[in-house]
Amino acid sequence: MNASSWTPTIAKFTLLIFLSFVLMGITACYPRIHQELSLGPKAPLVHLTALSVHKFNVSETNLTAEWDVKFKIQNPNFVSYISFDRVEVYILSEDTVPLTIEPMQPFGLAMKMEKVVRMRLAMKKWDGDQPALKQGVLQKMKKDREMGGVRFSVQMAIWATYRSGWVWSRQHVIMNPQCLDLQVAFVPGTTAIGFGILMGGVPRTCYVPMLAE
Repeated sequence: MNASSWTPTIAKFTLLIFLSFVLMGITACYPRIHQELSLGPKAPLVHLTALSVHKFNVSETNLTAEWDVKFKIQNPNFVSYISFDRVEVYILSEDTVPLTIEPMQPFGLAMKMEKVVRMRLAMKKWDGDQPALKQGVLQKMKKDREMGGVRFSVQMAIWATYRSGWVWSRQHVIMNPQCLDLQVAFVPGTTAIGFGILMGGVPRTCYVPMLAE
């Protein structure tokens, strides 16, 4: 038998091996795909990977600060693309008073993909007392600063759309990722520039409640 007669046989054998691997992959992934399609898509995984504070200055009537926040956001789904249509990032005081809010550019995450997001949020000085802060919040924050550490929380409000390429479905959801009780320690000798960093290890896993519209 010459070499040319072997060519169709080798091609068929190669195709058979390829189809076998495809079938094995589908068989292995089917339970997860079936679970996602039957139970609905999973919320994204949100991890706080860095937090620092700059230009922190607090008195009994006013607060100025800049927060530098870094997240890693992951799509854990096998069949669902997530479109983050509207995203807002909040910094809150220990008493859950919103200190500042910044919008984020919309983005999307394909299946099993992730994105690193960095935000810079600033709170500027008011002319007079800051009305958004409850009585006593600034006094407590000032005392905590003098003791070396202030607690904040970082949250997001997300309006998103899940799209599944398997069944061409679309679902709108609202999510509220919460990274709570974050203690920032201020570096000794940096009172003038107000520089502080997050205490404890990172990344921090944030709680992500999700509600379908």
